[in-house]
Order: sequence, then C-alpha cells, then structure tokens
Amino acid sequence: MVVLAFVLAIMIALVLHEIAHGYAALKCGDPSAKIAGRLSLNPARHIEPMGLLCFCIAGIGWAKPVPVNPFNYRNFRRGNFWVSIAGVLVNLVLGFVFSLFMFLMYKYVGMDKINGNLGLYFVYYFFLMTTAINITLMIFNLLPVYPLDGFNMLVSFTKPDNRFMEFSRKYSMFILMGVLVVLIVTGALAIARDGIVDGFLWFWGLMF
Repeated sequence: MVVLAFVLAIMIALVLHEIAHGYAALKCGDPSAKIAGRLSLNPARHIEPMGLLCFCIAGIGWAKPVPVNPFNYRNFRRGNFWVSIAGVLVNLVLGFVFSLFMFLMYKYVGMDKINGNLGLYFVYYFFLMTTAINITLMIFNLLPVYPLDGFNMLVSFTKPDNRFMEFSRKYSMFILMGVLVVLIVTGALAIARDGIVDGFLWFWGLMF
C-alpha cells in the first residue's frame, strides 16, 4: 500500500504539471498540447517510463514534455514565461494544499491512531508523499538548467544568443547530470524540500 500511495503521488504531481504547461500554452495562443491530446488527465498520455523509474529510484524524475510551439504565442516573452512557470506553480499549490490535509490528520487524528490503522496510514502517507513530491518537482524545475522550466523562464528575459544560454544548451546533458549528482550526494534538494514543507506546516499550525 505504501508503494501504491507513492506511485499515485507521483502520477498526480507529474500529470498536473504537464497539463498546466499545455493549458497555459493554449491560453497564450498555442493549441499544440490540446491538439496532441495532452490536456487529458489520463496518466498514460504523460508518464515516461524512464522518468517514472528514476523517480522511484532517485526521488526525482520527469514526464513526457507537452508539445508547444512558441511561434504561436501572441507575445513570445510573456507566453514563454507563463508556460514555463505554470507547472511549477501547480506543484507549489498542490504541495501547499496536501500539506494541509497531512497537518489536519496529524493534529485531529493523531499518529498513534494513524500508525495503528492500515487505511489511515495509507491516506496519511499519500498526503505526505504528494506534498513532498510536488515540492521536490517545484524546486528541481526552478533550476536554471536546460531544459528545465527555470532555464526557459530565463529565456523570457534574456537575449536569445547570449553565451550562457548557448553554453547551457550545448552541454545540457553534462550539466544536468552533474547537478543531479550534487543534489543527491549533498542532500541539498531534500533539505530545501523539507524546509519548505516545514514552513507550510508551521503556517497551518498558526491557522489551526
């Protein structure tokens, strides 16, 4: 049941992240994702097997990127920015909301009852994993490394031919792999994630 909760949490985070990109692109004038059927909640249209496997093994992964055509944007810089940040914002909101569900269970049900009941533990663990995975995706995608969302956001504010962008695109595979190794070895991604989740729980503690 723990594995099921983990996989469901991954599905929610990845699928809604990609749908957000596609929907934002549609609103900005590009119907590519809609035409390709990528605004669907069907996980089969979004999940990439290797990305899912990496998530299960290393705690970070990816889905199939939604197709977008920036030339269709009514305003390239504005459209590129909102399409890039849409997935990140969805992950932030999901992490924030599910942290509330987790907090309410912890406060009003109690860990003794949760640990003593398989059904309650499944629900609590699902809330916990959904919170953690969404915040992990948010942080990772904000990194200014090609082809992550953080890099694409920078494109909206910089010259297209500047040296940093050219270097990042040319050596993107090596840079991304290096960043992943550093994040996993140092635990920096987990530390940042836990800090944000703790901040959410502190906020809900003030509210309730």
